[in-house]
Amino acid sequence: MIIAVGSVKGGCGKSNTAIHIATYFQTIAPTLLVDSDRVRSCVLWSRRGKLPFTVVDEKHQAKAMREREYKHIVFDTPGNIDDQELRELGTGSDLLVIPAIPEQSSNDGLIYTLQRLEGGGANFRVLLNRVRHNRPKRALDLRETLAVEGIDDQELRDSRLRGVRQGQRVRRPRQCHC
Repeated sequence: MIIAVGSVKGGCGKSNTAIHIATYFQTIAPTLLVDSDRVRSCVLWSRRGKLPFTVVDEKHQAKAMREREYKHIVFDTPGNIDDQELRELGTGSDLLVIPAIPEQSSNDGLIYTLQRLEGGGANFRVLLNRVRHNRPKRALDLRETLAVEGIDDQELRDSRLRGVRQGQRVRRPRQCHC
């Protein structure tokens, strides 16, 4: 499976999400994490020797894939990618995971990201990060904001929230003026 973790918004937890996804898939089959982020957080973490899967930057991806067969590949992408790169991530992977923080300052970046993917054939899901279990109102507010903005039927997954109807679907009116 090829999974890309991306968003046009920076600082939403893409690298952390990519590491958690790769850790899970490594329990199933050999997994490669390709770190395309400019900071190279995943590569730096792997140098500490504590990750159970292989991590390379995009320049070493082909060599790593030639040397070993990986069943799963997870891509950690940079923030602030342009619209075309975002659409290519969505169509070039089996799943695009879009991390989001349910805070007003981050909502606009998420909405912008989702509108760019609208109608492009991408298989994607939104993962809510940094959701406080004792303060679910922000997550609920984000769900409402997405519905008002016309974002349809995207399954939201809460990384830490259990009490806010995990996996609740956001409904959208049939007409989208995105």
